[in-house]
Amino acid sequence: MALINKVEKSQTRAKSYTLDLRIHSPASLGYLGIQGLDTAPALVRLAKVKGLDVIALTDYHSGAYIDRISAAAKNSQVTVIPGVDLRCSIGGCDDITLTVLFDEGFTSAQVEEFLREIDVPEAASGNKEYVIQTPIEKILTLIEYYQGAVFPSRIDKTPYRLRAIPTLVEQYGFRSFDVAYHESVDFFKKHWPKYKFNIFSFSDANALAQVGSRTANVKLASPTFSSIKELVQRV
Repeated sequence: MALINKVEKSQTRAKSYTLDLRIHSPASLGYLGIQGLDTAPALVRLAKVKGLDVIALTDYHSGAYIDRISAAAKNSQVTVIPGVDLRCSIGGCDDITLTVLFDEGFTSAQVEEFLREIDVPEAASGNKEYVIQTPIEKILTLIEYYQGAVFPSRIDKTPYRLRAIPTLVEQYGFRSFDVAYHESVDFFKKHWPKYKFNIFSFSDANALAQVGSRTANVKLASPTFSSIKELVQRV
């Protein structure tokens, strides 16, 4: 499944790229690995076979696998974006996932440093059930400090999460969302008809076979973090 996203006219439209910006690895609890297979090179090869130009590794509360995936992609045409998924509390809802992305040169150690800065304990590594207690304002400030990018993921999956969207849009300025359901596009159009949104649907892959099962096709100046950051920036 792919959602074609509308990019603001100010964006340089050089070429169309296929992105899957939410992929997990064995660093996430519950990942379905294949015994005897090295996930890192297998993931990169699969991304290439499926025609992905850019992938992002976003394990819950962990950067442990980033260095391995980045190394596996070093001589390939696939761009690997280091990232991390965070489960946060916003507007009374404690089931909000923020997908955070960093520059291509970001290492596992730097992601772990960021996690310690937002008070995520090492024991929470890979655990999507852990809820970060740090206020969202501090998390967003530290993402900016680390020159990262962020967007909410699967915010439309349940009515409980759905209630947080107005706060995310109106208070925190999010204009890019990774959604679970295609029809959620209409929700944004109905409530904020004058706003320009980028609505994606990424795989949230928890196994190799799921990589690229959902993608976004967008026109970017280049298949790089800097272009993606410009695309998903808050207002």
